[in-house]
Amino acid sequence: MGGVVEQIVVSALTGAMSPLLRKLTNLIEKKYMEVKGVRKKLEQLTKELMTIGIALEKYAAMDNPDVQVKAWTAEMRELAYDMEDSIDLFTYRIDHEPADTTNGVKRVLHKTLRKVKKFHHRHKFAKEIEELHVLVNEAYERQKRYRIEEGTSSKLCREIDPRLPALYVEKEKLVGIQGPMKEIINWFGSEEVEPIGQHKIVSIVGQGGLGKTTLANQVYQKIKGQFSFSAFVSVSQKPNMDNLLRELLSQSKSTEPTESFSYQQLIDKLRTCLKDERYLIVIDDIWKRSAWKTIQCAFPINKHASRIITTTRIKSVAQSCCGASDEGFVYQMKPLNKSDSENLFLTRTFGAEKKCPSQLEGIISDILYKCDGLPLAIITIASLLADKPRTREEWERVLNYIVSTSEKDNDLEVMDKILFMSYNDLPHHMKSCLLHLGTFPEDHKIGKDVLVWRWIAEGFITKKQGFTLQEVAESYFYELINRSLVEHIQIMPDGEDEGCQVHDIVLNFIICQSTEENFLTKLDCYDHPSSRKRIRRLLVGNKEEHTRAKSQGTMNSSNLRSVNIYHVDGRMMSPLLNLPALRVLNLERCDLRNSYLDCIVGLFHLRYLGLRWSRIDCLPVQIGKLEYLQTLDLRHTSLLVMPESIVQLKRLMRLVGHHLILPDGFGNMESLQELGFIGCCRSSTNLLKFQKDLQLLRNLRVLKVRFLSEGETGKEAMIQSLCKLGGNNLREVYISSFNGSGDCFADSWCPSPCFLEKFVYESSYTEHYLSRFPKWIHPSLSRRLTYLDIDVKRMEREHVRILEDLPALIVLHLDIEEALVYGIRISHGAFQCLARLRFCNRSGPGLVFKGGMPKLEWLSVEFGAERAQSTYGSLEVGIRHITSLKHIEFSILVLTDDMERKIKSSINDQVKMLPQRPEVNIKTVHLPFIK
Repeated sequence: MGGVVEQIVVSALTGAMSPLLRKLTNLIEKKYMEVKGVRKKLEQLTKELMTIGIALEKYAAMDNPDVQVKAWTAEMRELAYDMEDSIDLFTYRIDHEPADTTNGVKRVLHKTLRKVKKFHHRHKFAKEIEELHVLVNEAYERQKRYRIEEGTSSKLCREIDPRLPALYVEKEKLVGIQGPMKEIINWFGSEEVEPIGQHKIVSIVGQGGLGKTTLANQVYQKIKGQFSFSAFVSVSQKPNMDNLLRELLSQSKSTEPTESFSYQQLIDKLRTCLKDERYLIVIDDIWKRSAWKTIQCAFPINKHASRIITTTRIKSVAQSCCGASDEGFVYQMKPLNKSDSENLFLTRTFGAEKKCPSQLEGIISDILYKCDGLPLAIITIASLLADKPRTREEWERVLNYIVSTSEKDNDLEVMDKILFMSYNDLPHHMKSCLLHLGTFPEDHKIGKDVLVWRWIAEGFITKKQGFTLQEVAESYFYELINRSLVEHIQIMPDGEDEGCQVHDIVLNFIICQSTEENFLTKLDCYDHPSSRKRIRRLLVGNKEEHTRAKSQGTMNSSNLRSVNIYHVDGRMMSPLLNLPALRVLNLERCDLRNSYLDCIVGLFHLRYLGLRWSRIDCLPVQIGKLEYLQTLDLRHTSLLVMPESIVQLKRLMRLVGHHLILPDGFGNMESLQELGFIGCCRSSTNLLKFQKDLQLLRNLRVLKVRFLSEGETGKEAMIQSLCKLGGNNLREVYISSFNGSGDCFADSWCPSPCFLEKFVYESSYTEHYLSRFPKWIHPSLSRRLTYLDIDVKRMEREHVRILEDLPALIVLHLDIEEALVYGIRISHGAFQCLARLRFCNRSGPGLVFKGGMPKLEWLSVEFGAERAQSTYGSLEVGIRHITSLKHIEFSILVLTDDMERKIKSSINDQVKMLPQRPEVNIKTVHLPFIK
């Protein structure tokens, strides 16, 4: 029975009920579920919950569920939470009876007492399940009795598409659109200069509210006179292909009736009509690649240089529209800059005056900061304020609306409608992942690893065959970026490799949605939960919010699953008591004392403990009792020496800090997947134990080691361990060296780490650089290497050729000490997968690009201008060949003002040749002593 239920659960459900159903299924299969009638009741409950879960998913997909549906969904969600908590508590109590260490009569008495306790726990659990079962049945019957589903099937009126006004805005009211229009039109070219038959596609991509439809429409209106056929159609989330194809046909010269035509007949007819036309077609708001694959069949590639424009929020859809050829161009929409944002706001608020009263200047800055360049947000709020009294009090009230989770002004609802379309399009299993972003404060830069491991701890991530939980969670992270719901940050300020940031308007939507679904409670001045409300997740964003919350009384914390507190004094915080369901405890930048964690043993379900930037410098011995703990994040703390009890954490998968000193026996933590930065032992006796323990960590995927004063012996011992681990699961290695040579990491890997995906070797001083290029880096041996960051004293041309041919390399950071006499010329067709390149050769001639690098988006180069001029004969670095660039940084050493002007002019001229203008940052340093 259990196996069948498991199979159905995995295949049919990935939504709200999924975690509960998995636990129920596992519980049914336990031997201790022999209490009379309990197993049968659990099986019946599982079947009913599966049916309810399917109904919940159906309701979740509705565009506008009514009040009945929302109320019933909320009731079922709370019941699911309660059942899951009850199961967790029961299994813990049953599985954690203390071991018997007594003899004789006492042993018999203890054994009897344990049986009585187990009997008591089982019957108590059986009673709880019976009560919950009754509540489930009542809710299910209520759903059928009041025909909730029928009430949602019909609509009294059709909702107006919130994107419709973008097609009819007056040109005079548009701000910041001329530059993007010019870029797209220039890339399209004209009929006279284009070769016969070349037809081009531009796909405009960006988050909802950035102005994609407006931009597409303005380009369309500007150039449609050059074409014999033009059409503008919208696809939407649930496209009616039949209507869409007929709409396109209605704008052609065909008069043939098409009412009885099939899809194929409609497509064939369109192809015939467009065969001899130079056409311009805009396909607005595509959500699925499958929709584009159908639509594109109707557009023949003829000999008249036709043009197609698509808009979408999803990057993979944009790439699908453009294909792999040079005929397609993905245009990434950018937010308005500060000047354009202010201009748009003043135009929409004050009309022709465009002048702000002095008393409102500060509040306008605050509003624009919240909008962060999002045109829809600026226009919506400006339109609302245009009819309001021009007083500071009234405008502050509107600003509070933006951050409030309570009911909003009708004029502000259009933003939420736009964002809800993206939210509703997410798969069910990813909606919780998006809402979880609300547990971070405003403007927070969220590290990918922090986010991924918190999702895992919360239970949002389900196993997939052939993938680790971390790999599945990372795929969700990248999908949120792909859907333009979060902004991708490639270099994080705290040392993490990458992360994301949530736009304030999107974060406000997430908080509102989380409040409605009782997913998250945020303590602030606008809302405070009653003591009767069941709080599942809690966010306290700063000291002021915490102070206000305490002054408003107590709250019910017994159902808390996640606590996230930032910037709060530990002396003001409530003790960690009565939190039996807590899975995530994050106390980032809190001024904590060591004693605050003394009662942590009561958090027996804790899976994630984050103490980053806190003042904790010693962990309690009780930490070893947290047997479910998966992540322990100690970065940016003074914590160095780990307690001996930490080796008891057999489920711990991630232990991160800055120079952790581990006790003997740490090899017992067999589930560890990420470890570091760790310090290597200094004495030879301890070094042998350290080696043995490290080599026992066969599941280790990420290892970070920092050498401060351990000497060459420690490095040799480390490389021996790496050779052992390299044949297991090891995927990422970070070496940070503050003393001695690191050449053993360049030469001594045997066998070569063929599974390695990421290697970082960094040193604070050039004398500790690798003296030579690592021998194990070779296209035939490093086929999985995607990320390489090394400091090396010298490189030859053949080493550059090796790097060019690495088949999977995405990120390359090179810091070379010695000047390269002949320079480096990047070959045409090189670095086919590279997306990010940082090259530092301070006194050398830098790089010259001859072509290739079709995916490079981020480029940072440091070099000497005079040396480049003498080596290459010009200051042409060749960036005009890299058409995919989005961000460019140059740090250039110059001798004279004249050379500074020349190099800046040369770079800017090359940037102008790119199809889409990237962000450019040029920094020059005058060093007159360079020869």
